[in-house]
Amino acid sequence: MNNYKNLIRQYADFPKQGVVFQDINPLLSNWKALQESCEDLAVEIQEVMPYVTKILCVEARGFLIGGVVATLLDAGCVPVRKKGKLPPYESVKNIDYELEYGVNSIELDTSLIEYNDRIVILDDVLATGGTAEAAYLLLKQEVEKGNFAPFEKENVCFAFLLEIEALEGKEKLCQSTQIPKENIISLIQL
Repeated sequence: MNNYKNLIRQYADFPKQGVVFQDINPLLSNWKALQESCEDLAVEIQEVMPYVTKILCVEARGFLIGGVVATLLDAGCVPVRKKGKLPPYESVKNIDYELEYGVNSIELDTSLIEYNDRIVILDDVLATGGTAEAAYLLLKQEVEKGNFAPFEKENVCFAFLLEIEALEGKEKLCQSTQIPKENIISLIQL
C-alpha cells in the first residue's frame, strides 16, 4: 500500500462548523498517486467482484476516479449526477437523501444499465454513507420493478478512495442496504 494518506489534507469547519473536510485534491493532482490509487482500487474491486460491467460514478470527484477505474476493469462508466444535470428522459430517476451536513438529490439514467450488469457504486469519500445509499436505492427501485437482476453479493458492491471511519459509514451502508461488509471497499481509512 502506498502512502496516499500523506497527500490528504484536513480542513476544519468546512463546509460548515464542526465538519472536518478531507481534501483529496492533492492526491488527485499528483498523477502518480492518482494512477497508483486507481490501480490499487481496481485490484481490490476485482478481488471482491470479478467481471464488473458498470461503474456508477458519483458526482463530482467520483467521476475522476471512477472513469480511470472503469477503463482498468474494462467496464462502462455511468454518472450519478446532481438533480437537474441530466436531460429529462423518462429513464432518469432521482432520489433525495441526507448528508452529514444537509440534504441533497441525485439522479441516474437507468437506461444505461442492463439487466444482468455487475455494478460498482464508486465515490471519492465514504463519510456517513448517505450518497452511496441513495445511489443504491435508485438501483433497488429498478430491481423491485423487475428491470434489473436482484442484488446479490456477486453483482453489486461499493468502492471508495477514502473512508472516514469515525462516521461509521461502512456499518450504516451494511445495515441500510444489506450488502455484506466485504463488498464495501475503501482504499484509505482515516
